Amino acid sequence: MASMECLYSQFEKVISKGDSEELILIYKNSSYIDNDKKQVVDQVFREVLSKFLFSETKDAVIDVSRYSNIIEMAIQSSKLDICSPTLPVFLLSDIFDVLTLDQCEKLFTIVENQVAVWKQEMFFKACKNNILRLCNDLLRRLSRSQNTIFCGRILLFLAKLFPFSERSGLNIVSEFNLDNVTAYEEAGADDDDDGELKSLEGGSEDVNMTEVIVDYSLYKKFWSLQDYFRNPNQCYVRSPWKIFCSYASDVLSAFSSIKLDERQSENNAEEGNEQVFAKYLTNQRLLELQLCDSNFRRTVCLQFLMLFQYLEYPVKFKQENQKLSEEQTTWLKEAQNKVYEILRDTPPDGAQFVISVRKILEREYLWNQWKNDGCPEFKPYPVETEKVKETAGQPIRQRRHLGDQNHFLKKPSNSAIQPIRLNLHTERSTMGILDGVH
Repeated sequence: MASMECLYSQFEKVISKGDSEELILIYKNSSYIDNDKKQVVDQVFREVLSKFLFSETKDAVIDVSRYSNIIEMAIQSSKLDICSPTLPVFLLSDIFDVLTLDQCEKLFTIVENQVAVWKQEMFFKACKNNILRLCNDLLRRLSRSQNTIFCGRILLFLAKLFPFSERSGLNIVSEFNLDNVTAYEEAGADDDDDGELKSLEGGSEDVNMTEVIVDYSLYKKFWSLQDYFRNPNQCYVRSPWKIFCSYASDVLSAFSSIKLDERQSENNAEEGNEQVFAKYLTNQRLLELQLCDSNFRRTVCLQFLMLFQYLEYPVKFKQENQKLSEEQTTWLKEAQNKVYEILRDTPPDGAQFVISVRKILEREYLWNQWKNDGCPEFKPYPVETEKVKETAGQPIRQRRHLGDQNHFLKKPSNSAIQPIRLNLHTERSTMGILDGVH
């Protein structure tokens, strides 16, 4: 027991100093069983880390390099089979559990910089679930509206780490986010925040509002459509489908009746007034302005097109009764053409935007087929050995030297070109440009 405590203190001393070579030497010279030694090393790493965390959180100062070194040392120890392969991720979990979100954002660079390590077979198999849990725990603590950059970094890291066919990152059963509810005003509701509305309306004085008449009926129909975009499966039910068709027709007619000015759209783009919001405001008095905004219009039209594509295309997990009738398909095609017409008339570059949208939706159909096939793993095409042998048997073309006459006098043939060196003393008179230089 005393000798085990001695071994523990030796490990603690070298790990605190960050001396990997001495750690390996002590590990190899110890007479204990490997499993026992690994458990000791794992425990010592976590004890040393906890002391680091206590000292730095107390002073509110974070040394990124200090934590990076101990994680790097744990990774190297795992590769040498001195500790368990899950230890580096456990250490990272301990770090993020203790620190504040601002400190976690700084230290997440350690996780990002080691993405190549996590993808190695010994770490990926043992740590992928722990890494996913670590990232999900961070995402639960973050606000999507206030910590958008950090959330994006975490999601990009997961996208780099896991392959496309990773089941944990795929919506296999085609579920929808039913919690994404869009709230809008009830009839007769007054808005007290006049100052904010005036500030939003102030930048759109040049828009001709005489053509736009928005009453509560159109306002309600417009924002009620978000419930169908949120849950498209209700369109297969007869009564909701009729309501959807009625509301969609009125909204598309409103878009068609409002012609946007090409010059005004170009001016807004040049002035750099574009603002992107994760979720649009639903105030009734803002809808008139939103209907005249090209970005807002394109967003809603894209929602229509994505909904139409989902209703029309076969999805593996749809129920048998979730099919469109011939009459519904006819209406959908007409509405789809109308949406494309609205997008084509929406400046700037409406026609080019439609081409891009069609191409994206075509690609989406291929992704839909891939998911229907069970999300098979992506594999490179097999190499055709005959073509490789044929290419390998061809003679290697010789390199041409700079100033090769054949390069200027004739088009190179498929045969090998013999390099010709120019004699400057004899060629100057024929080239003319360099006459009289010497």
